Amino acid sequence: MVASTTRSRLALVGGGVLGIGLSAVLDVIVFHQILQTHHLLSNIYDPGTLDGLQRNVYYDGLFSLAMLGVMGLGASVIWWATNHSSYRLSTAAVVGSVLIGMGVFNTYDGIVDHYVLGIHDAVHGTTIWNPPWVLVSLVLLVAGGVLLQRGR
Repeated sequence: MVASTTRSRLALVGGGVLGIGLSAVLDVIVFHQILQTHHLLSNIYDPGTLDGLQRNVYYDGLFSLAMLGVMGLGASVIWWATNHSSYRLSTAAVVGSVLIGMGVFNTYDGIVDHYVLGIHDAVHGTTIWNPPWVLVSLVLLVAGGVLLQRGR
């Protein structure tokens, strides 16, 4: 039998993994589909052309499917770690771990995808919204850390 502290840590890791996938899926739904401010590869394939838009939508879809798998993995880890365990995690700790995962994804996206790889910007065609994107990402990390500490 796995110790309850190990299970609780594993559940929090699962929450972080769930948060990574959730943030990515929300990014695609809100920014790629609804607001249409950018696509996954909008600095590589111009979404202003039919061919470029089709390619971007295709890769957005593949990315969404992969991130749904990441969400499923995170949820499965949480379920496994908390199922039949006498130790119960607080809601604040789980939500905090999910927010940390979301912040990790958004920070990675903002730094690596926007600046290092340059595959897209927060708003296609301008870099002005990249710094606020990273700032909001850091706020998610801090908020998640605060909730996690309160929930322990």
